[in-house]
Amino acid sequence: MLNHSQLYTFIDRDRKFALYFLEGQKLIHDLVLTHNPRQAGFSYFRTIVLSVQLMLGLLKQRESFCVYIDSESPYFRLKLEMNAMGLMRAMMYADLLDAAPETVTGQLRLLKFLPSTEMPYQSIVSLDGVGAGEIINQVLKRSYQVKSRISVSQDSDQSFMLHQLPLSAKETPADMDAAFEQYAGPLNDVMKQALMDQDAIIGAMKEIGFKFLARKPVEFKCSCSKQQMIENLKRVANTSDEPLFGPGEDVLETVCQYCNTAYQITKQEVEASPPDNQ
Repeated sequence: MLNHSQLYTFIDRDRKFALYFLEGQKLIHDLVLTHNPRQAGFSYFRTIVLSVQLMLGLLKQRESFCVYIDSESPYFRLKLEMNAMGLMRAMMYADLLDAAPETVTGQLRLLKFLPSTEMPYQSIVSLDGVGAGEIINQVLKRSYQVKSRISVSQDSDQSFMLHQLPLSAKETPADMDAAFEQYAGPLNDVMKQALMDQDAIIGAMKEIGFKFLARKPVEFKCSCSKQQMIENLKRVANTSDEPLFGPGEDVLETVCQYCNTAYQITKQEVEASPPDNQ
């Protein structure tokens, strides 16, 4: 049995860069079990998940965010939600997508929820022929406006983000392009090994020049429940002119779009369960 995936945090010798390294093999394994791995574009789904999960390193306690990608060329919809505890869920809808797209044209919407505010921070990033592995780099540059860069392995379910740390007024910013070129080769060599053991990963990073700081479990976990589905159906019934149940029909099956869990819900349960906001 695979252990939980982990997001590792390291710092370089000069303390100018943080490195976030995602060992995501269990995470992708769980997504394969809940989503059809033969569906068109699953490799693209994998790349986005391994990219977005690195942004966990930028979340503070009790923060969470959602990434929604509406691609028009080719057409697909992708949703990914995660919180600072490392829990995430994701889904992708691709009707006629024959293969993982090389580039995407559409729009990405980012919602970041902060514990101190009622309304989330929202950012919209236009995607114009952007490759799968570069989408989150665009978000970091244009929305977060930080000096960070992400790379996803093609050999293992792993990825990393190099992030420039805040500097004092007297310090000179490092050349991000040069630093990425310096570290990308050795880090990609580590990812080719598909290391899963914690000590082996920490040891490999130490050889490159990074000191281990912390790690956090990353887990695919859906928050859906039968009661939640009942409440959703109640809201639909209150706003639709069409009846939920046909003549003589007493049971409906609803399926969660994130984890594919099916719920059998009776007409009596819907009628007896008012939504939370009533």
